[in-house]
Amino acid sequence: MHREIPSSTFVRQRSTSKLQRLSKKYPLLCVGVPFLLAVVGGTFVLLPMQETKYEIRDRRSGSISTIKEHQALKKSKPFNIQEEYFKMQTKGTWGEWEPKRVERAEKDEPVWDRQ
Repeated sequence: MHREIPSSTFVRQRSTSKLQRLSKKYPLLCVGVPFLLAVVGGTFVLLPMQETKYEIRDRRSGSISTIKEHQALKKSKPFNIQEEYFKMQTKGTWGEWEPKRVERAEKDEPVWDRQ
């Protein structure tokens, strides 16, 4: 007493949307373009966050501003290696030193020096 159901009623019509056809034809549109948009958009989102992080850290430490303030207060010249070299030569202490080895603990000695 079973009635047969015609198979044509359950056959799904193949209706592909325009977006599906484009994605099959140009996969770069579905994968590449959104990826690039995410990367570029992410930089615009993360850049202000990173700047804020560094501003907060600088406010806490204040190292750069305090160094500039100290230099302005002292009005000292910046370090110049050539000036220091010429000062050492004029003092006459240039040749009065001798290289000496610093004493080390035995465990800190280089392996190749042990016998």
